Amino acid sequence: MADTLESSGQYIPKDIQITSQPDSVDKDKFKVVASGLKVNVGYAFQFQYVFADGSLSEWSPGYTIAPTTEAVPTAPTVTVTGGAGFIKVELPTFPSNATRVDVRIAGGIFGDGTKTAASLTAAGVRTITAPGGASPGLAYIVTLLTVTPTKINGDPSDPVTVYVTDPAASIAVEPSVTPSTPTVSSVLGAIQLSWNGKTSSGGNQPAGFDAAKVYVGTSAGFTPVDTGSSGANQVDILNFANGQNTLNIAVGTVVNGVALTYGIDYYVKIKTTNGNTAQDSAAVSATGNPVQIGKVGSGDIVSITADQITTGTISSQTVTVGTAAGKHVKLSGTGDPLTIYGTGGTSDPLLSFGTNAQSESVLTIKGNGTFSGNISAATGTFTGNLSASAGTFSVNNGVLTAQSGTIGGWTITGSLLHSSTVSDGKIELNPATPKISLQQSGVDKITIDPVEGIKGPLIGGNSAFQLQPSGSFSLGSGKISFNGSTLTIQNTNLKLNIVDNEDGTAGDKTATIDEETGYLVTGRAFFYGGLTDPRTGGYGGGRIDSRQEFYDMTGSNQGTAAFTGGDVWMQRE
Repeated sequence: MADTLESSGQYIPKDIQITSQPDSVDKDKFKVVASGLKVNVGYAFQFQYVFADGSLSEWSPGYTIAPTTEAVPTAPTVTVTGGAGFIKVELPTFPSNATRVDVRIAGGIFGDGTKTAASLTAAGVRTITAPGGASPGLAYIVTLLTVTPTKINGDPSDPVTVYVTDPAASIAVEPSVTPSTPTVSSVLGAIQLSWNGKTSSGGNQPAGFDAAKVYVGTSAGFTPVDTGSSGANQVDILNFANGQNTLNIAVGTVVNGVALTYGIDYYVKIKTTNGNTAQDSAAVSATGNPVQIGKVGSGDIVSITADQITTGTISSQTVTVGTAAGKHVKLSGTGDPLTIYGTGGTSDPLLSFGTNAQSESVLTIKGNGTFSGNISAATGTFTGNLSASAGTFSVNNGVLTAQSGTIGGWTITGSLLHSSTVSDGKIELNPATPKISLQQSGVDKITIDPVEGIKGPLIGGNSAFQLQPSGSFSLGSGKISFNGSTLTIQNTNLKLNIVDNEDGTAGDKTATIDEETGYLVTGRAFFYGGLTDPRTGGYGGGRIDSRQEFYDMTGSNQGTAAFTGGDVWMQRE
């Protein structure tokens, strides 16, 4: 009874763990829980009272529990096949109440078949590598065994014998055949080798084709030497039979201890090898030998054709990025060296660098934009709006100058600023005099001069008017008008013509001062105070050719006046 424990003279199996009934529970009814029992094993139980003084009652009669039987799956349904170097097991349905299905193989490296070679935990396919042999192959016996959750093995499947062949033995290797002639060309930083993978007759490579070996030498008659041999000049292999192979042999590739470099003529050869045959094909020299590693600036050695430019087009004189019908950039060796076009294509140039008819360098920009930094130019024309982000343009700590050109129709030269001619008129600023002139038909009409002041046009050889810097004002012949009345200034007289209809009669009243006749008044004359001779203080002498009437400010006739013998008399009518 090694598998039991002794308690108070009773033997209890070790695997039964009993939980006693708590004291607080009714002792007339009790429950015992035994955990950890094994499936498919029967157990016997007895009970005993424990009294308050610690004494024990007799054991109760024994009770036996019938074992629980676990359902064991039947043998699985399986398909087993052998192949070249493998055994394939196909399980279409996973058995119920199974944890896994073990694959056991007898034969070869697997032994007597008592060990598990592989396991499946779900329906599917399992491929197991196995050594093969010559036809019909190495025999293996395969069975499958279902395992339950309690690690009980189910019934095994019927044994299946399969044969595994040797993969290498199943390939028929034919002798190597002379390959077709490859071509070589110079590309940037390398020699490019191309081969179509065919034989010299244009046919496919024979069964068992392994590779085409590539060799590089410095003379047309060099002997190809495989890698691993003394003096080896093999650089790579081409392993794509019956299809296009391309290989770039880069600058710096070491051949027989020497790195390939620029400016050296190289010769390239290939020969093929088939499977495990010892004999390679004859070597074939490439078309294009000798060839150099391509580099920039080596003339015809490096060339880039238009079909190699995916972002645009290229020719001997121009490079275009983009399509001519839309936005694109053009670099040119003739004409404008750089032009950027907008959405309108070639009809919509936005920026260009070029030369004008005078062979001067010209930068042309069209459209709105933002510029940060300094702008300087000796000559040129600006067309468009010059503005800043705040809507104004200013020069800080500098001078805005222009040697020549136009701004909005105003012409700038080294000494003048003048407007364009509008309706035969023009404004000119001349800092050399300095003078501001308003011109008509190319002649100064009004000028502002710091020496002569403000002068009007010439009339009869004299200025019509002049306001001198000293404050003097001079007026040539002409009129000064106000509300219809005029003051006429001529060379010999001063005439005042006053429009006056206060007496109800039409007509002008005039007063004339003449260098010969003196002062003459026609019409009404109003006198306030006496008539005196300013030289003597008495009544002045003189002569009135006709009777003159005097009126006060209300229009009332105040009498007549006349000069007689130097006296003045007045009477009221």
